Amino acid sequence: MHYTTIMKANEVEKNILKCSRCGLCQEVCPIYDELKSESSATRGKLSQIFGLIKGDLKLNREILNNLDLCLNCEKCKLNCPSGVNTTGVFNKERKLGLVGKIMTSDFVFNLKIKSLELFSLFKKSPRFDDSSNILYFQGCIAKKLKQGLNLQGLKLKNGNFECCAIPYLTKGREDIYNKIAKYNEKIIEKADLVIFDCATCFSTVKDYPFKNPKNKDKLVFYTDFYKKAQFVSKQKVSVTFHMPCHLKAAGVSLDEIEDILKSIKNINYTRALNAQDCCGFSGDFFLRHPKIAFNIAYKKAKGIVRTNADFVLSACPTCIWSLRFSLFASKYIYKNKNKIKTMDMAEFLNKYCYIENKTAQKERKRTNQDAGMCV
Repeated sequence: MHYTTIMKANEVEKNILKCSRCGLCQEVCPIYDELKSESSATRGKLSQIFGLIKGDLKLNREILNNLDLCLNCEKCKLNCPSGVNTTGVFNKERKLGLVGKIMTSDFVFNLKIKSLELFSLFKKSPRFDDSSNILYFQGCIAKKLKQGLNLQGLKLKNGNFECCAIPYLTKGREDIYNKIAKYNEKIIEKADLVIFDCATCFSTVKDYPFKNPKNKDKLVFYTDFYKKAQFVSKQKVSVTFHMPCHLKAAGVSLDEIEDILKSIKNINYTRALNAQDCCGFSGDFFLRHPKIAFNIAYKKAKGIVRTNADFVLSACPTCIWSLRFSLFASKYIYKNKNKIKTMDMAEFLNKYCYIENKTAQKERKRTNQDAGMCV
């Protein structure tokens, strides 16, 4: 079940009361898995919020810290049998201490985004086709890294969207979030389709309170265009995939991604045991809680290393940064000699693979049949 991200004030208490305290949220919460603390788990945070609403608890530093211990991975919401919109409650009732407010301020956010330009000083901005009405939603990180999306056989126009607004929503700035959502919807309204390559942007925009609900049907994740394509890898390699939390939250399954990767000739795909576990970074969470974030990231790295893959692919800029860091650090912490490269899946398909045309497929099939091979 998918929920809207914005929650009205009177819906907070109703959602908290729906919680049956079954504990299933604990089984999927990366924070609880790390700390084993009831106060840091979803139901514990809901109880604290309810206590604050009723006046039974007074806000203090400990409660502030507990409420900030959230990766916004939405696993608790997706796995709640009672249908509690946990993410909506947390976004609505998010309370940050002084350090949290500083780390999530516009100044720090813009500083982090601005610093990414250092990694693209000598890169040229991607080319887009202004004649197309299929728009590309270029996220904040992609903009600063001058990163575009190249879908073979498809012309894309830069939609010039604002930020998806998730950084503002998760720090309680619904006013900025709503303003950006309205601006972006005006652009979506005039488009035929809007293509995403960032899981977080895709999930966030899908949850917009659209004035015209039909605009949501125009939103597409780029992997949809690859479901029927027959890729061939230029060399034999082994790959694995990290499933971004927000990609699953947006309704895309790991099976869909794996079907594409498994169908690529010359590729050996192996699923990591923790393929769907959070990478731990979650925007700026790793700046506020570095020890917790790094521990979660290291667990993720260990699972990837065990696949013996040449590449780990993903579809979220933040996840890719997290994986690169954790795999680099794991060489020294776990003393392994992994040489796993981390890449965006779209970038990998463009750089290392090509689409086999129908004529080539027929010729290959005929050749194999003549040779008595089973195809």
